[in-house]
Amino acid sequence: MRITLVAIAALGAACSNAGTSGAPVAVDNFGSFNNASVEVLAEGGIAALSIRHRASHDDRGFVYAQRHLCAQSCGAPTDSASGTLSAAATDSLFNIVLEQAPFDLKDDYGTTGQAADMMVYTVTISANGLTKTIRADDGTMPPQVRQIVQSLRGVIAAARK
Repeated sequence: MRITLVAIAALGAACSNAGTSGAPVAVDNFGSFNNASVEVLAEGGIAALSIRHRASHDDRGFVYAQRHLCAQSCGAPTDSASGTLSAAATDSLFNIVLEQAPFDLKDDYGTTGQAADMMVYTVTISANGLTKTIRADDGTMPPQVRQIVQSLRGVIAAARK
């Protein structure tokens, strides 16, 4: 019974955050999702790849591109996709991203020495008027950043099916 009352109170508090006048504003405990975006650029590995995943909240758009790293321009991606995510998928993604408190994380977690098979990630998150860029590799990436990377990849992979 006590758990049910707490759940109802939490739901009521969450619902009270929604704006009731003017243009619709997507809001939750993290603030506004308006103008929010997340991008992951993974580079390196044995195959020397550059893989970009990006999603934005307002237009629910996503972009995916994979190409080989080159000293000069390599031309067209070897694989690419773009499109629109559902409103539910977009809201869920940004809830997960902002739940990780990315603006509290370090900017650079360094790279693992002697690890040619690892990818180096540059993760950029924009929300609530702030932008944060985080750099790490497969070995140094903290769990919060790993959750952001996996969530973005998963949402885009599901949208491509």
